[in-house]
Amino acid sequence: MSNNLLEVARYKPTKQSSNLEQFYRFSSKAVDGDYSQQMTSSFEFCSETSVGSETSWWAVNLEERLSNFIIEIIQPCRDNIDWFEDSRIDVCYHQQKPTTFLKASCHIKMIGKFVRIRLSNLKDRLALCEVEVHGIFIGFLQRSTFPYACGFQGHSSERHDEILSSAIVHSDIQCTFICSYMKYCHMADFNKKTSTCILMKKKSGSTLVTNSDNNVFIVN
Repeated sequence: MSNNLLEVARYKPTKQSSNLEQFYRFSSKAVDGDYSQQMTSSFEFCSETSVGSETSWWAVNLEERLSNFIIEIIQPCRDNIDWFEDSRIDVCYHQQKPTTFLKASCHIKMIGKFVRIRLSNLKDRLALCEVEVHGIFIGFLQRSTFPYACGFQGHSSERHDEILSSAIVHSDIQCTFICSYMKYCHMADFNKKTSTCILMKKKSGSTLVTNSDNNVFIVN
């Protein structure tokens, strides 16, 4: 087997035509990852069949389990011990068909702190060999002086009467950045169509409503 290919048989279910009765050379010994085994070393090493009425065979079930799963991007709304408590969850990708390798891409503007791979079926087992996450860190969010922000894509604010300021900006990130350094600013409401950034004070009784034209960030 080429070294560039993925090893997909290790620890998978196996069968063979028969078991050598006086030894413990079961079919699973051939995929246990132990390359130091030799037939002459132990009765428990390697796999071996006995002579039967049919030609001997050995088989492995590759079990393509990685199917019907969702990749989620999770942005918590406050620092919590529980990773996913009080968080906004966005679906990055859904895979229905079985696969042994997947390269999935999220929306270019998707932002979050956690990446979660979740199976859709309750009783299935999740098996992963290697996971890579590629992206960029938002520079100003790494500064210790930047307040914690929670974003809500596709929402706008409701019942916020006291507006501190408004401006035309390049993105919702820039809108939030301005709010984080403005005294009394609690909410940055960015309109994607007009590029208008509205900065508001915190007000009791305010809520967020669904609005596909806006993205809202709350600054703590």
